[in-house]
Amino acid sequence: MKPVTWDSGLRWDDPNIRWGDPSYLLEPGDPGYVNTAPATPGGGSVKKKGTKPMNETPDNQKVLLALAKKIRAGAASLQDVIGLHHHRDTTLNAAILKLEGDPAAAPGSNANKGSQLVYKTCEDAARDARSALKALSDGAVKTLLMAYRDVLERIHGRKHNAGWSAAGFTQNLRIPENHEQRQSLLAAMRSYLAANTGHEATLPQPSGPPLEVTAAAAQALGVTFQAAFDLVNTKEADQANCKNLRDADLRGLFDEVSGTTRELGGLLADDDPRWETFGLNIPANPNPPEPVSAATLTAVGTGREELAWPAATRATYYRLFLKVHGVDADFQFIKRDSDLDHTFTGLTPGATISAYVIAANPGGEAAPSPTVTKVVGA
Repeated sequence: MKPVTWDSGLRWDDPNIRWGDPSYLLEPGDPGYVNTAPATPGGGSVKKKGTKPMNETPDNQKVLLALAKKIRAGAASLQDVIGLHHHRDTTLNAAILKLEGDPAAAPGSNANKGSQLVYKTCEDAARDARSALKALSDGAVKTLLMAYRDVLERIHGRKHNAGWSAAGFTQNLRIPENHEQRQSLLAAMRSYLAANTGHEATLPQPSGPPLEVTAAAAQALGVTFQAAFDLVNTKEADQANCKNLRDADLRGLFDEVSGTTRELGGLLADDDPRWETFGLNIPANPNPPEPVSAATLTAVGTGREELAWPAATRATYYRLFLKVHGVDADFQFIKRDSDLDHTFTGLTPGATISAYVIAANPGGEAAPSPTVTKVVGA
């Protein structure tokens, strides 16, 4: 439901308006909603270019793929019967396989994996490279720089002065947190110790070999550090390229689904029941969607649980319900969502929660999904 005002331009006798303080308009799926879609004039079939908004192409990738597969199946069975020429099951299938991968392509190839998996692989590689850079920076690099500072304290004292500035500590005596600034300090260490070999030292360690605080050690670690930076740059560039390719394939699938829906609008009457064969709503008189078949809850952090569910045929949105055992007497409506997952936050670790999903569209609501129950993760 959504709030309305007297100047909203709605009819005062609209059966879905509830006047009061505040006033609000019932939307499809709300209890008491009345479907006011006009019946087909004269009881006959009317062909019309385009489709009603309920058959708009979804932006969400998971929802789009699910719909594309439904349309592909419908096209395979009816395309020759109704004269579907421009958007066939083969063109839909090609667009789907670009994203999901073609089993017939060479094993291990990008075509075999699909652009979505290739992108996720590139994303993982970039994340791993950043993690490796951080581990090196917070480990060996920071350790050597701290040892370098300890050596310099014996020479320049504990207060910042010109000697510290010459050694690379230009403003204070702290080891910087920024990776790039640590790289600069490491380079300054190499230059300073190369020019002041008498300040080089070997420091014993709690375990393992002693730590060499020398220009050579700074040089060697600097090379390794630069390689880690280069790897991050390479992997992030790969990730950006993979994302562009995935997004292009996603746009291609979106255009294919949209084009098929538009073509169907010129071939099927608005009250033709065969719209549902394509996983689409009958524009003139939509039926409620099929129910959500299952739901899962997965811990994604302290007090955070992700509710996920598969797409329901002909659903245009979903209503989410949650119950916290021992707190809520009954299930509480949380939100309406057009995606296929939602994260509940602010939950108490150890509490027991239950949730379910109701698929809905302009024709009404489906039966609730099975209820899923879980203990909130710590």
